[in-house]
Amino acid sequence: MAVLRGVLAAFLVLCVQRTSAFYYGQFPDNFAWGVSTSAYQTEGSWNEGGRGPSIWDTFSKSPGKIVDGSNGDQASDSYKKYREDVQLLKQLGVKYYRFSISWSRVLSNGTLASRNEEGIQFYKNLVRELKNNNIEPVVTLYHWDLPQKLQDMGGWDSSSIVTYFAQYSELMFKELGPQVKMWITINEPYDVAWYGYGTGSQAPGIKEPGTKPYAVGRNLILAHVRVYKLYKESYAPSQGGKIGIALNSDWKLPKTNSQEDRQAADRAKQFMLGWFASPIFGNGDYPEVMKTRAGSRLPSFSPQEIIDNRGSSDFFGINHYTTKLVENSHSMDSGESYSKDLGVKESFDPTWDGPSEKKIYPEGMRELLKYIKSTYGNPVVYVTENGVGDCGTIVDETRVNYLKNYIDQVLQALKLDHVDVRGYFVWSLIDNFEWSAGYTKKYGIYKVDFERGGRDRTPKASANFYRDVITHNGFPTTWKTFDATNYIKQDLEDRDDFIKGQFPHGFAWGVATSAYQIEGGWNADGKGPSIWDVRSHKGWNYNRQTGDVACDSYHKYKEDVQMLVRLGVSHYRFSIAWSRVMADGTLHTINSKGIEYYNNLINELLANNIQPMVTLYHWDLPQALQDIGGWQNDKIIEYFNDYARLCFSSFGDRVKLWITFNEAFVVAWLGYGIGVFAPGVSSADTGAYEVAHNIIRSHTRAYRTYETSFKTLQQGQVGITLDCDWKEPQTYSTTSRYAAERALQFKLGWFANPIFGNGDYPSVMKRKVADKSRRQGYPKSRLPEFTPEEIQQNRGAFDFLGLNHYTTNLVREEIRDINWHSYESDQDIDTSEDPCWNTTESGWLRVNPWGIRRLLKWIKDRYGNPPVYVTENGVSDKGEMMDYSRARYYTLYINEVLKAVRRDGCDVRGYMAWALMDNMEWTSGYSQKFGLYYVDFNDPKRPRTAKHSASVYSKIVADNGFGYV
Repeated sequence: MAVLRGVLAAFLVLCVQRTSAFYYGQFPDNFAWGVSTSAYQTEGSWNEGGRGPSIWDTFSKSPGKIVDGSNGDQASDSYKKYREDVQLLKQLGVKYYRFSISWSRVLSNGTLASRNEEGIQFYKNLVRELKNNNIEPVVTLYHWDLPQKLQDMGGWDSSSIVTYFAQYSELMFKELGPQVKMWITINEPYDVAWYGYGTGSQAPGIKEPGTKPYAVGRNLILAHVRVYKLYKESYAPSQGGKIGIALNSDWKLPKTNSQEDRQAADRAKQFMLGWFASPIFGNGDYPEVMKTRAGSRLPSFSPQEIIDNRGSSDFFGINHYTTKLVENSHSMDSGESYSKDLGVKESFDPTWDGPSEKKIYPEGMRELLKYIKSTYGNPVVYVTENGVGDCGTIVDETRVNYLKNYIDQVLQALKLDHVDVRGYFVWSLIDNFEWSAGYTKKYGIYKVDFERGGRDRTPKASANFYRDVITHNGFPTTWKTFDATNYIKQDLEDRDDFIKGQFPHGFAWGVATSAYQIEGGWNADGKGPSIWDVRSHKGWNYNRQTGDVACDSYHKYKEDVQMLVRLGVSHYRFSIAWSRVMADGTLHTINSKGIEYYNNLINELLANNIQPMVTLYHWDLPQALQDIGGWQNDKIIEYFNDYARLCFSSFGDRVKLWITFNEAFVVAWLGYGIGVFAPGVSSADTGAYEVAHNIIRSHTRAYRTYETSFKTLQQGQVGITLDCDWKEPQTYSTTSRYAAERALQFKLGWFANPIFGNGDYPSVMKRKVADKSRRQGYPKSRLPEFTPEEIQQNRGAFDFLGLNHYTTNLVREEIRDINWHSYESDQDIDTSEDPCWNTTESGWLRVNPWGIRRLLKWIKDRYGNPPVYVTENGVSDKGEMMDYSRARYYTLYINEVLKAVRRDGCDVRGYMAWALMDNMEWTSGYSQKFGLYYVDFNDPKRPRTAKHSASVYSKIVADNGFGYV
């Protein structure tokens, strides 16, 4: 029975019960609401304005020290954008802003002899800007960025640092003290001592865990006390400010109810918080347990130092993020070490949510505040940091919930436990350089775009939430809308659900390829050169790679068909190389060998019960036609119609699904707008629009040709494949929503509206381009006009819409310079990606499955629910055989298509995975792999091998979805 009771007690402690209900109430009227940052993490301008190097400049540039190899050279660029930051504070409604001074910006080498007026003036300007906006500065003197010169002299391990710190602090009191009423000497001395000089995981990177942390800890305490006494005696009487220190501590819970674990948890509190709190807020000396276990390695204080230490702070600044479960442990560390002296093992309760390194347990905040009250005589407390890290999404629901629950725990500590909490500061105002995590962790309530030099700031959902908490001064019972769902304005209903169910009977399952990317045989049997042959032979692709052989499907098509058989698909989407069947693109050079190749491929497919879905144009224009202007020449319409008619007559008796063009946008913009794809024409102002106009007219002509001359006999269908990312508003503002809709109209609507809509370009596109053209001095709009007859012909020129979709963009409005004449600038938008979406081998492709469902729903709503085939969807990697990321991509994206069919009523008829096999990925050569089958491009025989994703996709195909409901 005793054993049973022990097990039960251990279980009850491990599965920590959360008994505290949400508490409704308000903070005192004078409660200090604020946010925090630090200099190195946000300022940037590391070597500008006379600033000297700090230990973090040195550390971050040492190989292997920062997770992503980054540094704080530019960081959030707050040195240049401090006025903008102050306006963010004003938007939040905070009355306090905690920031730190870069010691090496005001004293370049850390000594008074290196005084830097420009650096001092920067902080004067910042303080003045804050005061002008009714925001009180809370200034931290030391937030980890010691001048490198002082580190070269021993840093915090040298007793001389106490004097240097006092001299630096006094300079700041003189220069800023008349305006600054709240000072913090040192931020998180625990981290400085242990991680900086013990584990070496933070600057300066010293690994001497047995002695250095204790020596450094002592000097940090003495430095704090010296500066505290200096301020209180020489500056506080005239300036009227207060000064304290910011300590950090997790809350420590015993992992079990055993006496050993309870003692271990108490010991952990003393070794982390008590190490610094006991000398300053307690009896002036270290905790007894530390002195006992560390022995002589813990340098002692003199009797006078103990007296000076005691009570050397006007307030207790506490930084708190997480809670740990603590169990007694006999460390296996060899030699002497702070961690061995501590003698515990820490972990998290597996039921807690949150980041792996800092799990979420809100009750720990209240317990820690109660502990401070009971242990240190109820000092005045400011929560100087509290927040949670994530990957950086604007839709930061986790952070909203974190702040709500942790702030409520502070409120309970104040109201129910009578802890003297005077203020609360969120960490952090903005995303920043997060020390050894670099830019992989984001704590800001404002997003910073680190991928662009402008470092634009965007409010996250948590910024809006925190603003409202401040406005309501807590959680009054009259405020009913503080749940996270009221700040996450996206449509979250069933967004991330995974559903069971099957696609409609007869759903077309397939895979896709294109001629240039797989065929090879670039000049075999009478094939003429295409624009991609010419471009590749100029060495313009990655590593000068070409499609001359590619996957050699010109010779291996029968093997390809057997791969399709093994996948179990019903359809195969491939393209015809125009210059293989018409060497120069005209009827004068019809190539019987080329026609024979495609007849053989089609027959082989049908012999294996696989239906061909044939794309007429997948970017590989005959070079001879480009020599006369290509898609910018109106004559191309007739040439394309001749080519289409040849294909219809040669293969149409067996081909029942035709696609005229693949991704007309890519042809127009990448090929003729910015010239990064073949044929490499750069005409961003007019060329892209001319090409698109001719592609639409070419499609319509070919469609009507099939309709009038072939459809009755062949009973096939003709469509066009358009590509589009989903465009999600970056923020909840009206301008962002309009910008996202505009982006969709300029990308998909550019081609879809003439064919699937009213026969003409989208009205917003016509209006925007015409207006900009007029202002830019053009005699007419840069966007061509359709004639009334063409509009009539365009309208309804489809049997289905082919959709290629891979990723999602975030969109906001950005009014572009009128002197920038470009399709891109005509839209007045800016696009980005959510940093929380998984990256791939392609820089443009982030994984966001729900985007495809929203795009399909948008097509249904805008164009009357046309039949849709998803003609491409896939993801890139380096070519791994166990391609789990691709298997997961297909599973989640296809499930979103199923939701579009079953829940939204979208008329989706089929799905083609891109791609059957690894291939020549255009300008990226063979560096990015999309295939379900691996191709060994180093072997002349180009052997194919099925990857893990092939079996996953095959199972989905065989099940026609994801099992029964």
